[in-house]
Amino acid sequence: MTPQTSNINFRREQIDKVFVMLTSTNKDLQKQFDKYLLDEYEGDLLERLSYLDVSKIARFIVEKIKVGQTSFFQDFFNQIEFILSSCDKYVEDLLVEGLFECIQNNCGWDDIDYYQSFDQWLKPLSKQKWDKLIDFWEGRDWRAE
Repeated sequence: MTPQTSNINFRREQIDKVFVMLTSTNKDLQKQFDKYLLDEYEGDLLERLSYLDVSKIARFIVEKIKVGQTSFFQDFFNQIEFILSSCDKYVEDLLVEGLFECIQNNCGWDDIDYYQSFDQWLKPLSKQKWDKLIDFWEGRDWRAE
């Protein structure tokens, strides 16, 4: 194992570990996600589609911010920061281009300010990737506003 890969704790091959960490931050999220897995895959979790799975979590997060039920957000985004600090490229892409982008897209449809509404919970690495994703789609003008 090379020194670069020895620090990776979250890999594509163990993607379930990522979902367990994310959903463990809220009992309702965990319950809804477990039900989703059962309904969606009918017990056959070998053929999971991680990007669809993470979008279920993203929609849950957007629903909770809409109704002001954000007490678990700090733990949730702490988990994301922890995972991002020690993951392979697949897991990073899943969190940034899957979870973050889905949150941002759903917030945009619901007129929630995704530029800064999550800043209080995002940690440095997560915030950097969150902003870079917005930059990719919209350019950097939003930063000046």
